[in-house]
Amino acid sequence: MSYRNLSTTIRSLITISILALLPVIVEAQSLSNNYSDIKPGSVLFFNRFTSNPVNQMLGDTQINLTNLNQSKAIDLHFYLIDGSSCSVADFGSSLNASQTISFLMSDFDPGIFGYMIVVAEDAGLPTQHNWLTGIAQVREFDGRQGILSAISIGKLTAGPIAPDLDGQYRLKFNGAIYEKLPQVLAVPSFDSQVTTTSFLYIYSPSPNIYTGDTNTVTLSTLLYNDASQSLSGSFSLTCYRQDSFMTIFNRGGGINNRVPAGRTGWIRMASSSAPILGSVISRNSVFQGGYNLPAVSLYGSFEILVPNF
Repeated sequence: MSYRNLSTTIRSLITISILALLPVIVEAQSLSNNYSDIKPGSVLFFNRFTSNPVNQMLGDTQINLTNLNQSKAIDLHFYLIDGSSCSVADFGSSLNASQTISFLMSDFDPGIFGYMIVVAEDAGLPTQHNWLTGIAQVREFDGRQGILSAISIGKLTAGPIAPDLDGQYRLKFNGAIYEKLPQVLAVPSFDSQVTTTSFLYIYSPSPNIYTGDTNTVTLSTLLYNDASQSLSGSFSLTCYRQDSFMTIFNRGGGINNRVPAGRTGWIRMASSSAPILGSVISRNSVFQGGYNLPAVSLYGSFEILVPNF
């Protein structure tokens, strides 16, 4: 196993507070098969975290998680995926009914950047608890900042998942067990990179949480300006990709020709072999901030092998 070691005292690092004044919700919400960062779910994908153990001004992330259910507690399993190697660290915690937790990634996984998956569990098994929501407050290594909501994936069947015939446990994002993951993403709008610095953070989830295995994924891209003129391209990622727009989308030096100063554009990115998730954090002389990439279409079926502890 390629798990990175985390302190057994990690739970004591979490600060806890109780949410108040939430509307009473008695039954689980009805779910459409949609990828979203504006609804609760049973699996949360945090697309970006940083963690500088020496200087928080040079990168750190505050993670906030909340159980919106006012009567049911839930166990949580955290998987922290190193963006440079895809090695995995994990730990467990829990949330009481109407409880929220907050912690800094520099306390949990210092010196690491990447993405995190949080899974609702019952007695060690992934289960339905479509009441989890989360936010990451991200400070980048160059000072850019953004607030990114967790991508919330609902479980469509009640109770824990069952093992496959081989005795292994898999999260099945197929529209029947869990909601589907994206196959095509969009950068819905971006300012000219003559005056703005935008970074893309994009990954395809590891299909094996035990080992952190991942495949190289090639994405085809179409960059459009505000006059609908396009620039095609492609790029690949293995594990996790973090790069500026000028590095990823500047085919033949064309990004600033297609989108000169004072103009805007948008980008479509498609994978044929695996689901993809991602975010953008940008900064110019006036504004800075981040957002998750909306899905244009969803991947048919994808599985993540998870341990049963």
